[in-house]
Amino acid sequence: MKLVICAQDIQSITFGLVTDAGEAYEAMIETQPEGYLQALDQTLKEWKIALTDLSEILVVTGPGSFTASRMSTTIGNGLAFVQGIPIRGIENVEHLPWRDLLLQVSTEQQTHVLPSYDRPPEITKEKKNMLL
Repeated sequence: MKLVICAQDIQSITFGLVTDAGEAYEAMIETQPEGYLQALDQTLKEWKIALTDLSEILVVTGPGSFTASRMSTTIGNGLAFVQGIPIRGIENVEHLPWRDLLLQVSTEQQTHVLPSYDRPPEITKEKKNMLL
């Protein structure tokens, strides 16, 4: 089963699941990035899916909210690493539904995915003239 993680908006996250039989499930949860992991845990429990059932993780890497993109890629990378399963990133510039992106997924195996941004991030930008 493939788990899809999509968080381009800071107000919500969408999870998708594609079974080996081709069935697809979707859950959109309104939550801030701090709640993404809890939302994933609850969604997988509702779907009666264990992490060990997953065979691959697909993450929409952005562009979108910086924090949403960083959190969703971090969760995807962590799960793929711990489960020892492939991960693939999908950039979604046009903000298409995740199901429309499945045909665009690269077949190239990745060890991790990185968030993509629509402008340079300022998270590590040095602040000048700061009072210490």
